[in-house]
Amino acid sequence: MNNKLYDINYVKNKLNEYLKNGIEAELCIKIKNNKYMIIPLKDKISFQWIGKTNEIYYKSVEELFSSKLINGIILDKDWNQLEDIYYY
Repeated sequence: MNNKLYDINYVKNKLNEYLKNGIEAELCIKIKNNKYMIIPLKDKISFQWIGKTNEIYYKSVEELFSSKLINGIILDKDWNQLEDIYYY
């Protein structure tokens, strides 16, 4: 297991790098037994509850991580409850 993948600052930096370079990598996370997907796009970043909701768009990684999201999670606050993470 690559523990740096679980580090919030590493993930934020990677997502910002993907945004800057136009790389649409899919980041899947599991928090509180729910699976979510984050996809950096050209000029925004999407977030969705996998299989449950459509994508919701945010202007930046910081906006995404600081916003109250689906199921009331706030990534900056709830990241310590991360159960799994993987990239496509």
